[in-house]
Amino acid sequence: MKKILHVVSVASPCDEVFAAIATRAGLSSWWSTRVDGSGELGRELRFTFHGDFHPVMRVTTLTQNERVEWTCASGHEPWQDNTFSFALEAVDAAARLTFVQEYARELSDTAYGTYNFNWGYYLNSLKRFCEDGVGTPFNP
Repeated sequence: MKKILHVVSVASPCDEVFAAIATRAGLSSWWSTRVDGSGELGRELRFTFHGDFHPVMRVTTLTQNERVEWTCASGHEPWQDNTFSFALEAVDAAARLTFVQEYARELSDTAYGTYNFNWGYYLNSLKRFCEDGVGTPFNP
């Protein structure tokens, strides 16, 4: 199976980046402005975008300032049962974020390329939000 992998250096401490990936307020500042649910372990987060893309993510791992993992529970068929991880590591005064999306089923190269491009865009939005206070989330 294919996977998407991005490594991003963020000039912010791990606790600030963690808050951006683990809370509704943080997620709505860089991924989609419309986030419902709870970022607590075992709970679900619902993200609103457009068309048939409204992923519902179950929080499967939540390690303070180190790691967040989700499994897509519903809301977008090509992502069903995919796993998503955000791992943080302190490097000097910055945080190194390693993002991985592992696919539960094979998709076309075009689909992988599209998702990879979009994650690059939104991870840059996350970086901008953590460093400058202003991300570029999708606004449905």
